[in-house]
Amino acid sequence: MLSQVIEIHDSALDEIRLEGGTAVLHFLEVYIHASEGRPALESGTGWTQEAVIRIGNARIEGEFPPESREAYGGYAHYLYDGSLAINGTISNNLIPIPLDVHGEIELTMECWGYIVRVCGSSAKLELIGKAKHVEGQHPA
Repeated sequence: MLSQVIEIHDSALDEIRLEGGTAVLHFLEVYIHASEGRPALESGTGWTQEAVIRIGNARIEGEFPPESREAYGGYAHYLYDGSLAINGTISNNLIPIPLDVHGEIELTMECWGYIVRVCGSSAKLELIGKAKHVEGQHPA
């Protein structure tokens, strides 16, 4: 069975906005590692796909500078590192697919030495469109 995770490193964050207490994080592309074994630990394939993560009852701390977006022609903030904590269990650089959880959430993202944290009480991932293969053995 194929397992997938989002690697925060190399994902491209377009914007974070609040909609009625929910933080909406729009990614022009997330980097997805897919594997028959343990994704991000065993060999597999790399993909990119547009995505939205919604964090309920959100609090946003920090922001990325405009220069980090401008360095890529205004496209997005390319993330360098991060983590996702769910009820105190921290996953460094990885976001599980699927993601639809309730509990204590803390998503931390780093870009150009700046850190943004989004904390809340739920997290839901929506993948948009079709994934594009970028590396590794393409499945037949």
